[in-house]
Amino acid sequence: MNEDILINKAIRILNSGGVIVYPTETVYGLGADATNKNAVKKIFDIKRRDKFKPVLIAFSGVEMAKKYVWWNKYADKLASKFLPGPLSLVLSIKDDSIDENIYQGGIKVGIRIPKNEFVLKLITNFNRPITSTSANLSGENPPTKVEDIDKEVKDKVDLVIDKGPCEIGKPSTIVDVSSYPPKLIREGVIKFQDILDVINS
Repeated sequence: MNEDILINKAIRILNSGGVIVYPTETVYGLGADATNKNAVKKIFDIKRRDKFKPVLIAFSGVEMAKKYVWWNKYADKLASKFLPGPLSLVLSIKDDSIDENIYQGGIKVGIRIPKNEFVLKLITNFNRPITSTSANLSGENPPTKVEDIDKEVKDKVDLVIDKGPCEIGKPSTIVDVSSYPPKLIREGVIKFQDILDVINS
């Protein structure tokens, strides 16, 4: 399918509260409109995920992220070095249009800007953040190619976008930079020491 047609199809699904499987540089993700409560609920249902576990969201770039979260100098430094890329930043929420189930009643949300041209183009055209949680049942390994995705997950989504194996194939590093010092939530591709070196430079 032509890429523009595929993007338009994905946007129609997202606009109607549906769920897609999409590629990133790290793993395949489950995408839904992060501002749509019913769509976000579907993500938890599909993954059979604990309702009290937050979900990352993906943006097309820093300017879009700034509309939804309180950006700061630490985020700026890390973004200039690592984004788009396999780094997720936890920042304080600015725009309450993001469904509260994503951040589970807290005041912070984890954000991603994936290094994948297709998904960045998709989010740019959709013009709202989408969920960025791996396309697997909760507790199972995140899929790095479509063939790895559980049939139960595939059967419950509205569209699977296959762009071949993920470039990196390992989850992103998650760091809380809402205040200083930064706090490591999960070490993935990028080492925490490398994060600290950039922030303290």
